[in-house]
Amino acid sequence: MNLPFRIEKKESFRVIGYMIQTTNKKGEGRKAVPSHWARFKAEGLEKPLLELTEQEPQGLFGINIYNTDEADPRKFEYLIAAAGSSDAQGEFTAYTVPAMTWAVFPCTIETIGKTEAQAITKWLPKSKYRALNKGYLMGKMKSGAPDIEFYGKDGYAEVWIAVKEK
Repeated sequence: MNLPFRIEKKESFRVIGYMIQTTNKKGEGRKAVPSHWARFKAEGLEKPLLELTEQEPQGLFGINIYNTDEADPRKFEYLIAAAGSSDAQGEFTAYTVPAMTWAVFPCTIETIGKTEAQAITKWLPKSKYRALNKGYLMGKMKSGAPDIEFYGKDGYAEVWIAVKEK
């Protein structure tokens, strides 16, 4: 599969943003995450969040943080965030993205879902890499890292999948 990608080794970096807790049980996360984005946009939260950004990359992140409940691997947290070291006060939550090797797939906002699905189901099995996360199809995650979406300017987006060479 000729899905465009690059492999990037990144040091850990800190983000701050708005977090929700949800679950893959009965597809709840597939409703909760878009609803979280809708609230984020409707309440005009993008501008104040981006004003706190003083680090690269400049833009917004959608971060899936798995295995947040030892008793239920379907539960996860989702964070709409920006890179920054400001104090996380009020509604803000801080999170440190771990140092990792990422398979980064450039795309657009419109194609991000399709790109992520193709990266996981078609590109990964044929690549020389393996994902650090498992359990996508059943929603019961075994996670070694978060899954990340990056949203830049003018509709540009990226899917970041934590990987390790096979």
